[in-house]
Amino acid sequence: MTESMTAAAEPGLGEPTPVVSVKPVVLPAPGRGEDLRVRVSAPVSGRELPIIVFSHGYGWSLEGYGPLVDFWTAHGFAVIQPTHLDSRTLNIPPDDPRTPLIWRFRVEDLKRVIDELDLVEAAVPGLAGRLDRSRVAVAGHSWGGQTASMLLGARILDSDGRPGEDLSDPRVKAGVLLSTPGLGGDDLTPFAVENLPFMDPDFADMTTPALVVAGDKDDSPLTVRGRTGSPTRTPRAPAARAFSRCSVESIRSAGSPATP
Repeated sequence: MTESMTAAAEPGLGEPTPVVSVKPVVLPAPGRGEDLRVRVSAPVSGRELPIIVFSHGYGWSLEGYGPLVDFWTAHGFAVIQPTHLDSRTLNIPPDDPRTPLIWRFRVEDLKRVIDELDLVEAAVPGLAGRLDRSRVAVAGHSWGGQTASMLLGARILDSDGRPGEDLSDPRVKAGVLLSTPGLGGDDLTPFAVENLPFMDPDFADMTTPALVVAGDKDDSPLTVRGRTGSPTRTPRAPAARAFSRCSVESIRSAGSPATP
């Protein structure tokens, strides 16, 4: 267990507070082949903490994104970071029978975290009774952004261009999508079309409020577009709003900050 504090206050957000981070918290995951390991970070004080479940990009793990997570937690949010099956720390081979469905396991990982908030609270000293389960947001970077978007209402298109199963979760009230793969279709490389069919999402039904952040130098070997604003076309969704930076205020739609 570690404690840290961000160095400086953001204008309008007040002084950052000390945070506590616990890893790994192990959540039973029957049928997954590996129990789900998560990192839980939260401010050391405050109650009714809004929750952010964060999905990492391809190959990363609960060890990543420290500065961002520290910023969010120092300003009143509890952040839970699962390690997905594609993490390099697990080293699952390409021929593993789970590999074609890792995108689906990722979605289930985020839902499992929300299902097991009792275990999460119990694993962190002083956290019990402090989470506000009515204010849950999902966030993700790169592939993690697509994973998070599925809980917001995005769907994967099948080979005929028809939206697949609705995997949205009504417990999730807001989302933050950072450098998320956008619309695929003709913008995907032949390799992506053949090997990564789940990289063709549809955002028409993503009605949960979301912050979408893309960089003008984002690049990806999975698209033929090159550096044209995002790896593929930016998601277009009824509730998506595009911003150039991700602040605490941007996810207040998940609820107000923690009360003292």
